[in-house]
Amino acid sequence: MANTYGSLGGPNIIIRELTRDRINFILSDTDLSVANSLRRVMIAEVPTVAIDMVEIETNTTVLADEFLAHRLGMVPIDSRDVEKLRYTRDCTCSQYCPECSVEMTLHVKCTEERTTEVTSRSLISSNPSFVPVIQGTDKNDAGILLVKLRKGHELKLKCIAKKGVAKEHAKWSPVSGVSFEYDPYNKLRHTQYWFEESMDEW
Repeated sequence: MANTYGSLGGPNIIIRELTRDRINFILSDTDLSVANSLRRVMIAEVPTVAIDMVEIETNTTVLADEFLAHRLGMVPIDSRDVEKLRYTRDCTCSQYCPECSVEMTLHVKCTEERTTEVTSRSLISSNPSFVPVIQGTDKNDAGILLVKLRKGHELKLKCIAKKGVAKEHAKWSPVSGVSFEYDPYNKLRHTQYWFEESMDEW
Protein backbone atom coordinates (compact mmCIF):
# COMPACT_ATOMS: atom_id res chain seq x y z
CA MET A 1 0.00 0.00 0.00
CA ALA A 2 2.08 2.87 -1.30
CA ASN A 3 2.01 6.29 0.33
CA THR A 4 -0.92 5.52 2.65
CA TYR A 5 -0.37 8.70 4.64
CA GLY A 6 0.11 10.96 1.63
CA SER A 7 2.67 13.67 2.31
CA LEU A 8 2.72 12.99 6.07
CA GLY A 9 5.17 10.12 5.80
CA GLY A 10 3.62 8.12 8.65
CA PRO A 11 3.16 8.62 12.40
CA ASN A 12 5.84 10.31 14.52
CA ILE A 13 6.42 9.79 18.24
CA ILE A 14 8.27 12.24 20.50
CA ILE A 15 8.88 10.97 24.04
CA ARG A 16 8.47 13.83 26.53
CA GLU A 17 8.88 11.86 29.77
CA LEU A 18 10.01 8.31 30.51
CA THR A 19 10.29 6.92 34.03
CA ARG A 20 10.13 3.46 35.58
CA ASP A 21 6.33 3.57 35.81
CA ARG A 22 5.21 6.35 33.45
CA ILE A 23 5.58 7.46 29.84
CA ASN A 24 4.39 10.71 28.26
CA PHE A 25 4.72 11.11 24.50
CA ILE A 26 3.38 13.08 21.54
CA LEU A 27 1.93 11.11 18.64
CA SER A 28 1.67 13.26 15.52
CA ASP A 29 1.01 13.02 11.78
CA THR A 30 -1.65 10.38 12.20
CA ASP A 31 -5.38 9.88 12.68
CA LEU A 32 -7.29 9.86 15.98
CA SER A 33 -8.26 6.24 15.34
CA VAL A 34 -4.58 5.23 15.42
CA ALA A 35 -4.08 6.98 18.76
CA ASN A 36 -7.14 5.26 20.19
CA SER A 37 -6.03 1.88 18.82
CA LEU A 38 -2.65 2.35 20.51
CA ARG A 39 -4.41 3.19 23.78
CA ARG A 40 -6.60 0.10 23.57
CA VAL A 41 -3.64 -2.19 22.83
CA MET A 42 -1.74 -0.85 25.86
CA ILE A 43 -4.72 -1.53 28.11
CA ALA A 44 -5.90 -4.90 26.87
CA GLU A 45 -3.38 -6.71 24.68
CA VAL A 46 0.04 -6.45 26.34
CA PRO A 47 0.86 -9.79 28.03
CA THR A 48 1.77 -9.81 31.72
CA VAL A 49 1.89 -12.30 34.59
CA ALA A 50 -0.77 -12.38 37.31
CA ILE A 51 -1.92 -14.83 39.97
CA ASP A 52 -4.60 -17.01 38.40
CA MET A 53 -5.08 -19.88 40.86
CA VAL A 54 -4.97 -19.89 44.66
CA GLU A 55 -4.88 -23.08 46.74
CA ILE A 56 -5.55 -22.18 50.38
CA GLU A 57 -4.41 -24.74 52.95
CA THR A 58 -5.03 -22.77 56.15
CA ASN A 59 -6.99 -19.56 56.63
CA THR A 60 -8.06 -18.51 60.13
CA THR A 61 -8.07 -14.79 59.27
CA VAL A 62 -11.16 -12.57 59.24
CA LEU A 63 -11.26 -12.59 55.42
CA ALA A 64 -12.98 -15.30 53.38
CA ASP A 65 -10.97 -17.48 50.99
CA GLU A 66 -12.61 -15.87 47.93
CA PHE A 67 -11.81 -12.37 49.17
CA LEU A 68 -8.14 -13.26 49.67
CA ALA A 69 -7.94 -14.94 46.26
CA HIS A 70 -9.30 -11.80 44.61
CA ARG A 71 -6.80 -9.56 46.42
CA LEU A 72 -3.92 -11.84 45.45
CA GLY A 73 -5.01 -11.77 41.81
CA MET A 74 -4.68 -7.99 41.77
CA VAL A 75 -1.09 -7.95 43.06
CA PRO A 76 1.14 -6.63 40.23
CA ILE A 77 3.99 -8.98 39.31
CA ASP A 78 7.19 -7.94 37.56
CA SER A 79 6.61 -9.10 33.98
CA ARG A 80 9.72 -7.93 32.14
CA ASP A 81 10.57 -11.54 31.22
CA VAL A 82 7.01 -12.50 30.32
CA GLU A 83 8.10 -13.69 26.86
CA LYS A 84 9.92 -16.60 28.53
CA LEU A 85 6.58 -18.08 29.62
CA ARG A 86 4.05 -19.82 27.41
CA TYR A 87 0.34 -19.20 27.48
CA THR A 88 -1.43 -22.06 29.25
CA ARG A 89 -3.39 -22.81 26.08
CA ASP A 90 -0.10 -23.30 24.19
CA CYS A 91 1.53 -25.53 26.80
CA THR A 92 1.49 -29.34 26.66
CA CYS A 93 1.02 -29.79 30.43
CA SER A 94 -2.32 -30.85 31.93
CA GLN A 95 -2.76 -27.88 34.27
CA TYR A 96 0.42 -25.93 35.02
CA CYS A 97 4.19 -26.37 34.88
CA PRO A 98 7.36 -24.20 35.07
CA GLU A 99 7.11 -23.56 31.32
CA CYS A 100 3.76 -21.75 31.58
CA SER A 101 3.42 -20.67 35.22
CA VAL A 102 5.17 -19.44 38.36
CA GLU A 103 4.47 -20.92 41.77
CA MET A 104 4.30 -18.63 44.78
CA THR A 105 3.85 -19.59 48.40
CA LEU A 106 2.81 -17.66 51.49
CA HIS A 107 2.83 -18.82 55.11
CA VAL A 108 2.39 -16.35 57.97
CA LYS A 109 1.30 -17.01 61.55
CA CYS A 110 0.79 -14.35 64.21
CA THR A 111 2.20 -15.34 67.59
CA GLU A 112 2.38 -11.87 69.15
CA GLU A 113 -0.20 -9.64 70.82
CA ARG A 114 0.19 -6.91 68.22
CA THR A 115 -1.35 -7.00 64.74
CA THR A 116 0.73 -8.61 61.99
CA GLU A 117 0.38 -7.21 58.48
CA VAL A 118 0.64 -9.70 55.62
CA THR A 119 1.79 -7.97 52.42
CA SER A 120 2.86 -8.90 48.91
CA ARG A 121 6.44 -9.11 50.22
CA SER A 122 5.40 -12.29 52.03
CA LEU A 123 4.89 -14.07 48.69
CA ILE A 124 7.84 -16.34 47.92
CA SER A 125 8.29 -16.95 44.19
CA SER A 126 9.77 -20.09 42.65
CA ASN A 127 11.17 -17.96 39.83
CA PRO A 128 13.23 -14.87 40.80
CA SER A 129 12.33 -13.19 37.49
CA PHE A 130 8.67 -12.97 38.53
CA VAL A 131 8.18 -11.36 41.92
CA PRO A 132 5.61 -8.86 43.27
CA VAL A 133 6.34 -5.28 42.20
CA ILE A 134 7.94 -3.02 44.81
CA GLN A 135 7.30 0.72 44.69
CA GLY A 136 10.26 2.41 42.99
CA THR A 137 13.62 1.34 44.39
CA ASP A 138 12.58 1.69 48.03
CA LYS A 139 13.89 -1.38 49.86
CA ASN A 140 11.82 -0.35 52.89
CA ASP A 141 8.56 -0.58 50.95
CA ALA A 142 6.37 -3.06 52.82
CA GLY A 143 4.45 -4.05 49.71
CA ILE A 144 0.70 -4.23 49.13
CA LEU A 145 -1.35 -5.03 52.23
CA LEU A 146 -3.29 -8.29 51.83
CA VAL A 147 -4.69 -8.98 55.30
CA LYS A 148 -4.06 -8.25 58.97
CA LEU A 149 -3.61 -11.04 61.51
CA ARG A 150 -4.24 -11.11 65.25
CA LYS A 151 -2.66 -13.55 67.70
CA GLY A 152 -3.44 -17.13 66.72
CA HIS A 153 -4.40 -16.31 63.13
CA GLU A 154 -2.60 -18.20 60.37
CA LEU A 155 -2.54 -18.01 56.59
CA LYS A 156 -0.92 -20.66 54.43
CA LEU A 157 -1.49 -20.89 50.68
CA LYS A 158 -0.01 -21.58 47.26
CA CYS A 159 -0.54 -19.36 44.21
CA ILE A 160 -0.10 -20.15 40.53
CA ALA A 161 0.70 -17.11 38.39
CA LYS A 162 0.13 -17.38 34.65
CA LYS A 163 0.67 -15.35 31.51
CA GLY A 164 -2.37 -13.55 30.09
CA VAL A 165 -3.82 -10.36 28.66
CA ALA A 166 -6.42 -7.95 30.02
CA LYS A 167 -8.95 -8.98 27.38
CA GLU A 168 -9.38 -12.10 29.51
CA HIS A 169 -9.31 -10.37 32.93
CA ALA A 170 -8.36 -6.92 34.22
CA LYS A 171 -5.73 -8.40 36.56
CA TRP A 172 -3.47 -8.82 33.51
CA SER A 173 -3.65 -5.14 32.55
CA PRO A 174 -0.15 -3.60 32.65
CA VAL A 175 -1.38 -0.03 33.11
CA SER A 176 -3.44 1.87 35.65
CA GLY A 177 -4.74 4.25 33.00
CA VAL A 178 -4.08 5.35 29.44
CA SER A 179 -5.44 8.58 28.04
CA PHE A 180 -4.81 10.89 25.12
CA GLU A 181 -5.71 14.47 24.34
CA TYR A 182 -6.56 15.76 20.88
CA ASP A 183 -4.65 19.05 20.57
CA PRO A 184 -4.27 20.11 16.92
CA TYR A 185 -3.78 23.87 17.42
CA ASN A 186 -2.36 24.64 20.85
CA LYS A 187 0.60 22.28 20.48
CA LEU A 188 0.35 21.15 24.13
CA ARG A 189 1.46 24.56 25.42
CA HIS A 190 -1.72 25.37 27.35
CA THR A 191 -1.76 25.58 31.12
CA GLN A 192 -5.49 24.99 31.56
CA TYR A 193 -8.33 23.41 29.66
CA TRP A 194 -10.23 25.66 27.27
CA PHE A 195 -13.91 26.30 27.97
CA GLU A 196 -16.59 28.60 26.61
CA GLU A 197 -16.95 31.63 28.85
CA SER A 198 -20.29 32.80 27.49
CA MET A 199 -23.26 31.36 25.62
CA ASP A 200 -22.66 33.92 22.82
CA GLU A 201 -19.87 31.69 21.54
CA TRP A 202 -22.21 28.76 20.99
